[in-house]
Amino acid sequence: VDIQKEVPTDELREILQEDIAFLHYIGHTERDGFQCPDGKLDARTVENTGIQAFLLNACNSYEQGLGLIDAGGVGGIVTLNDVINEGAVRIGETVARLLNTGFPLRAALTIARDESVLGGQYIVVGDGGMTVAQPASGTPYLMNLAEVEDGFDAEIETYTTDVSGLGSVFIPYIDDVEEYYLSSGSISSFHIDETDLLRFLQMEDFPVRVEDELFFSTTLQLDDIYSR
Repeated sequence: VDIQKEVPTDELREILQEDIAFLHYIGHTERDGFQCPDGKLDARTVENTGIQAFLLNACNSYEQGLGLIDAGGVGGIVTLNDVINEGAVRIGETVARLLNTGFPLRAALTIARDESVLGGQYIVVGDGGMTVAQPASGTPYLMNLAEVEDGFDAEIETYTTDVSGLGSVFIPYIDDVEEYYLSSGSISSFHIDETDLLRFLQMEDFPVRVEDELFFSTTLQLDDIYSR
């Protein structure tokens, strides 16, 4: 991971021409360019880019995102209008973590949109099925979790990727579950006790929705569930 701050236009142009798996831009853009300390750089003037996926988390980044796609980028997430900083930070953090756990761009944005009222300002350009990392299980999934009288009800939603496509076989490692399922969409709802839930949550990092709040499995505490 390489972090750069206050990048001038000439250095930003060089960055946009490099071979980069994922570019997460946080800053300011206008429809005619990225705002740099020494002026603006219009991505539409960059002839070739090696950037595969990107998140341009700034106001009005749609035109700049299209410029990167035209220059050879595969897919990215951009904004249509102005975005408020607090909401943009929340969406940016969520998207980045979802991408890191193996979700493709479009699925990551679909889940992250619910984290802020600004979610509707973000869209995907290019290939929304592009993935940056691979999930440990081979298929990324979201768990909807609810407390019930004698344990928990867990509904699992699976998502396709450019590697694990539609119809891939998926089985959750939950006691007494012996059936195999086809991805994607909601595969089933399972009843699970506290011991098995804690074990399942630590198998890999994946998103968990409790009511309307999003958590990640490796940092989710049972108090986050019981307190509701």
